[in-house]
Amino acid sequence: MTRPLRVLMVVDGRYPATGGAEMQARLLSSSFAAAGHTVHVLVPHLDRSLPVQGHVDGIPVTRLSYPRIKGFGAVLLNIRFALWLLRRQKSFDAIHIHMMHNLAAAAGWLKPWLKPQVIAKVSGAAEFQGGILDPTLSRRMVQRMLLRGAKRLDSYQCISLRTVKIMEDAGFSTERLHLVPNAVDLARFKPPVVRNQDVFRAVFVGRHVPVKGLDVLLKAWALAELPAKAQLTLAGDGPERDRLIALAKDLGIEGSVKFPGMVQDVPALLSENNLYVQASHQEGLPNAVLEAMSTALPVVATRVSGHEDIITDGETGFLVPPNDSLTLSMVLSRLAHQQELRMEMGGAARKYVEKKFSTSVVIESLAKLYQKPV
Repeated sequence: MTRPLRVLMVVDGRYPATGGAEMQARLLSSSFAAAGHTVHVLVPHLDRSLPVQGHVDGIPVTRLSYPRIKGFGAVLLNIRFALWLLRRQKSFDAIHIHMMHNLAAAAGWLKPWLKPQVIAKVSGAAEFQGGILDPTLSRRMVQRMLLRGAKRLDSYQCISLRTVKIMEDAGFSTERLHLVPNAVDLARFKPPVVRNQDVFRAVFVGRHVPVKGLDVLLKAWALAELPAKAQLTLAGDGPERDRLIALAKDLGIEGSVKFPGMVQDVPALLSENNLYVQASHQEGLPNAVLEAMSTALPVVATRVSGHEDIITDGETGFLVPPNDSLTLSMVLSRLAHQQELRMEMGGAARKYVEKKFSTSVVIESLAKLYQKPV
């Protein structure tokens, strides 16, 4: 077992929150603490209803206040963050920044004066499109300053092979890029004692936004040869939701598609279904897919990076071309009529997640990263 570590988790956003990066930081914080390490969480004070000093899951949380003035407020937050790190750095062995945004850049510029190992997690779309790693914004002076700062950190947690490739293309040193995936709470996302396979039920959980390809999924559902009472559930919310509801009606499938909105008990929802479907055009490393696999659901997903990192085609599910309703409909038709295949793939999916994505496996990899010589 590794020696007890003192870890500062930095979340560049609301905390606690339901976003993927925030939930992952929360899971890792609890897992490290449960393993005997000391953890402190540092975040911007975005939700003024929460205290500056508090606890989440028994772990201390500090929220840095700053004025809500566009541009100027971000500068003051970075200054406060830098001063906080300088004053308290001796309390930590490692600083893990979740999300490659402004705070990661600030820590990079400060790195010559920081003794702890500083690691930034790079998730995907948020950084690559409109964020610090977006190549289309590279001519902006502020963007260049942020990127130069971010490149000064010790190590980078890349959650997918695509993330590694984009970081290399952006000029980051290959030896400082480490492929460490998101972790899954196996105890929370566990297979049900009995899963009903008599009625074909497919589910998606996530944001209703264009990149998720939910219109492609609805068209595939309309084309598929499905048994009576087959049901598709699109849980979540977002700007596309009303349009998707209208599309389901136009396709004549509104009777077999449910839109429950935000769901509080996601493990229970996954347990009620027997297939997970995700037709995204792009992904980082999708927590929703990993959580579905952890509950022993087979997955049908598009062949894009992120999905390709975690789904073994023909073993734990099927990969189909993106934006291809016809091929997706054929796979849905096949699985709709093959209960035993769904069960076999679902069992393989659970075993794969246990082996590769358990919290114990991930925190062991991160602990080694935290202890690398600076």
